[in-house]
Amino acid sequence: MTEQPSAPDGPLIPMPALTPAALRAAVAQIAPAQLPSFVEHLDRAVEQAAAQSTIAPLRTFLQWWGEFVAIQRYELPRVS
Repeated sequence: MTEQPSAPDGPLIPMPALTPAALRAAVAQIAPAQLPSFVEHLDRAVEQAAAQSTIAPLRTFLQWWGEFVAIQRYELPRVS
């Protein structure tokens, strides 16, 4: 993960690198209920990339989950 200082009003975690492993770790930390969706989306992106002989589905996956993490890392935990 890239280093960024965490202030009281800052993000819950630093912004991770846009790699599947770093994003998976971030999702596990800030939105663990979304891990099944993450894995399903990654599997679908890999299959599409192989079928289409292009990395576009993987780039879309990384962008989508990167944006998800970028937003969620600033969300306050919800009290039940």
